[in-house]
Amino acid sequence: MKKVLAITLLVLILVPPVLGASPSEPAYMRTFQGYLGLGESVIVGNYTLTVMNFLYNGQTWPPVVLLRLRDNRNFTAVTFSLSEGQSYTYGDIRVDLVYIKNANSKNPLALISIYSHPATVFYGTAHANTTFTYGPIQLSVLGFRNGTVFMRYHRNGTTDYAYLGRGGHYWHEVDVVVYNVTNSSAGMKILVPRYLLYSVVQGTVVVIGNVSFSTVEVGAPFALNVTVKNVGDQAARYVRVYLYSQPVVQTQGSTQKSLLPTVTVPSFGEEIPFASYLQGPVQYTGPLSPGQSRTLHFRLIASKAIKPDVYPLSIQIEYSDENGVVKTEEVQVGIPVNDAERPKVVIENFTVVPGTVAPSSKFTVVLTVENTGNAPAYHVRVELLPTKPTEGQQTYSLFPTGQTQVEEPNIYPIGRQSTLYFENLSVGGTEEGKLLFAVKDVSNGIYPLYALVTYEDKNGVSYKEEATFGVQVEGSSRLKVYFGNVWVSDGKYNFEVDVANDGNAPARGVTVSVSSPVLRLFPLGERYVGSVEPTDYDSINFIVLNSTLRAGTYPVEVKITYMTANGSFTSFTRTINLQIPSNIPERGRYSYYYVGAVVLLLVLILLWRRGRG
Repeated sequence: MKKVLAITLLVLILVPPVLGASPSEPAYMRTFQGYLGLGESVIVGNYTLTVMNFLYNGQTWPPVVLLRLRDNRNFTAVTFSLSEGQSYTYGDIRVDLVYIKNANSKNPLALISIYSHPATVFYGTAHANTTFTYGPIQLSVLGFRNGTVFMRYHRNGTTDYAYLGRGGHYWHEVDVVVYNVTNSSAGMKILVPRYLLYSVVQGTVVVIGNVSFSTVEVGAPFALNVTVKNVGDQAARYVRVYLYSQPVVQTQGSTQKSLLPTVTVPSFGEEIPFASYLQGPVQYTGPLSPGQSRTLHFRLIASKAIKPDVYPLSIQIEYSDENGVVKTEEVQVGIPVNDAERPKVVIENFTVVPGTVAPSSKFTVVLTVENTGNAPAYHVRVELLPTKPTEGQQTYSLFPTGQTQVEEPNIYPIGRQSTLYFENLSVGGTEEGKLLFAVKDVSNGIYPLYALVTYEDKNGVSYKEEATFGVQVEGSSRLKVYFGNVWVSDGKYNFEVDVANDGNAPARGVTVSVSSPVLRLFPLGERYVGSVEPTDYDSINFIVLNSTLRAGTYPVEVKITYMTANGSFTSFTRTINLQIPSNIPERGRYSYYYVGAVVLLLVLILLWRRGRG
């Protein structure tokens, strides 16, 4: 009998009990619980839960919370609403709305709990000094005492100790089930939530507040205005608005007759874009503070190949919050396209020959006009004016009035002919014409020419287009060099080198250097002059070091270096004859030696007398 009891006791110690005798395993374990405001998100595992809005219903109170759950593994998102006490299950997580705080204020908060399926960390017999690790959690069995297990919990610097007896224990976020305990081991099962880590992203939510656009015609440009607003309570950065449209497949049917009833067989054409972008489909707003809105202006042109209809245009917002988490939002709007036939004549090309015009010269303007509309244009007139055209007609008075002198423009047409005329211009057709102009003696710069295009459609309706173009005028500097004054100072001849600019552009960084095969000149090397403006000059002084010099002419080579208009340096050398009016005599050549000898003799006498004294 004693032998049977011993075997039974040994079996109970070594063999863990079956699951049916243990506490039931929970279906979900809580990963996160906290308050989330409007626009705030929490990231749990592979999911991002965002509070989109608080929906107020007159029949129910408190309000309903609109939530969006994004699955970051397959980039799908679901939007759902919860009232207090309700739950929503998706995949392996469950979302509970526990309570709504400050429901009647401007900043309500939703107390949300997120649960995930449990994960089994350990199931079996544990011994002393055994450690179990799951993510940031470490559980250690330190020993056994009086039928309990002495365990340690550690996570992110937080440590806790507890004695756990038989049964289930929810310790921190861990579920520990103890089946039996001996002096050296224990049967245990440890469960933790599958998703342990979470991150709360504070509220940055940028939405599209308004979308407006002008009348859209087939083949015509149109303007689209998008207003974005930060409805969250944190600043949004790097806000990008991107437009895109799916290709449109145009279909047309052909009628076929047969013994059967007449049928229409559709034929499919190639895919074409609904619209293209004149200024790019992407724009940035810069930072948006909470409650701030900004309107972006896009310019698009509808395709010429589409039919009148309503076409979808997608608007995507991408931004990041202060933590660097990137968020996106997208809406789709319908753009109605009308088929309004009208011509559209634009200046496709404006070319100036030569490309850089010199002052006081003539140049040619080559214009190319194109009909980008969907109807022919008639009586096309292109005027190129040096002054901006003004609206309205001139008025006359019966009484004498003072007249102000009208200033002549810097650019004027040769022969006063500044108009091109074309009888008609077909759809997509182009015409080219040339006009001759001249420019006055002006300084460097870009001078405007104003184009005025007028034309009519088949019904005689007039249209007008205006454009402004620039003509670059760039002069050149022309430097000349000659000798100025010549004079004698301290027995040496001095002379001036004058550098004059006869061009129509300033010369920058001018330097002068001189040399002579006969004369010894000072200083040697380059002398810096600086800038010499048009019709101006500057002078540099030099000294002739020759002790004796006869009257006559002596060749001097003068080298000028300066910077041209394009930023490069150029130089030239001129040989100029220096006129010496009179001789420098031989006297005084050894005077310095004589004076030095006398001074030396006096010093010797003083030293001798000092030695005698």
